[in-house]
Amino acid sequence: MFATVRGAGLGALVLLAGSALVLVPMYLLLGPERVLVGATLEFNTAWIGISMVVSLIAATLAGWMAHRASGKLASVVMLAALVMAFGLLDAAFHHWLMPQLSLSRDGVSGLALLVALREPLWYDLSAPLLMATFIWVAGSSRHIEH
Repeated sequence: MFATVRGAGLGALVLLAGSALVLVPMYLLLGPERVLVGATLEFNTAWIGISMVVSLIAATLAGWMAHRASGKLASVVMLAALVMAFGLLDAAFHHWLMPQLSLSRDGVSGLALLVALREPLWYDLSAPLLMATFIWVAGSSRHIEH
């Protein structure tokens, strides 16, 4: 059981670090004027595409690492379930539970801006499902190899 949790935890760490180490510096380098649509708090299509590619690569590495760390397919399943559950909870929060903020980017604190930034609903719903699929494929293919 410990090996399963360790594998899923290491996979989650790889997923978070891989996404954060690419997307955060990229956002800071490009700035909100190139990443967001006009004066709104919604991401533009190019950023959505970049984010999807980076997230799927990180998910693939995470699934592979989860199986490598534990040697068990159960850690891959646990990681995929966690990613799907937290991703869908995040989508629900941003689209249905969060009060609608009528904020502009001017005069907003960094934390409020981070919470208020939004992706389209199709992205928020499909990203966790695709990431869980990529985690499963990478982890199960490593399981078949060994």
